[in-house]
Amino acid sequence: MTGRKVVITEPIDNSGIEILKRGAEVIYLPQLPELTLLDSIREAHALVVRVAKISRDLIEQTRNLLVIAKHGVGYDNIDVEAATQKRILVVNTPEANMESVAEHNLGLMISLSKKICTSDRALRHSRFERQEDYIGVELKDKKLGIIGLGKVGSETAFKCKAAFNMDIIVYDPYVPKQKTDRLGYTKTEKLGDLLRESDYVVVCAPLTKATQDLITARELGLMKVNAFLINSSRGGIIDEAALYDHLVKGKIAGAALDVFAHEPPSPDHLLLSLDNFIATPHTAGVTAEAMRRMATTLAEDILRVFQRQRPRYPVNPQVYS
Repeated sequence: MTGRKVVITEPIDNSGIEILKRGAEVIYLPQLPELTLLDSIREAHALVVRVAKISRDLIEQTRNLLVIAKHGVGYDNIDVEAATQKRILVVNTPEANMESVAEHNLGLMISLSKKICTSDRALRHSRFERQEDYIGVELKDKKLGIIGLGKVGSETAFKCKAAFNMDIIVYDPYVPKQKTDRLGYTKTEKLGDLLRESDYVVVCAPLTKATQDLITARELGLMKVNAFLINSSRGGIIDEAALYDHLVKGKIAGAALDVFAHEPPSPDHLLLSLDNFIATPHTAGVTAEAMRRMATTLAEDILRVFQRQRPRYPVNPQVYS
């Protein structure tokens, strides 16, 4: 592995950097701001990326690149097709932050239900008058709709079932009914059925051509007026303008987004003006534990590639064929 170079585009936990240093030269761009990404990766053998866009043009200008490692789950910022055509592996860390994101989903659900952020703002700005203005609802025995029963969706559903005895409804064309039956969940073949029945809808799906604009004004119009919508997966899945319209008109009870079509959202984003809306800046998976797991997982997979071993989490395993 002598002479291997790994370029890290954005901050990661030091535990991953130390692992990489055992088998490669590490070029850490956050500490070397004078270096540009293109100049750095032309001769790199591995690239570690969080949210930086890795385009076809960038990939095609590399000479030695063997692997692109995504710090996180979603890899929509990487042109995987271009990487595959150049026989460059793409790996991610699908299990590293599932606990953190699932906990964040529950936190947003509870905050919306109990009007925690609304009452906090009222107290801070001397607007609180009556407790009756902040009557919340309980999660116990409610219906939870999960869009995407991957690792985060599965963990979110499990926690809600165990903690609040919620009935779980699943929309995921890629999950067999036998699996949802075994878990005691209800699988629906139509997204509309899930939206009509659920008290809480949590989006846990990746951003793909199939999920782009999955929830527009039409889908929002199917939801209950007392329902809540949560998305901690990817921006672009929910039409934000339509969501604002439904929230401001009271057509749904509330919503919370950890992700937006453009990040970070502008301070004058219309959704941020609403009391029945909660925003977090794409931090659902950002915990100390998850950051360590993501950094060490991707570092270990990069070294596996350097040692001509199969990585644990290949996104495009067809490279091997």
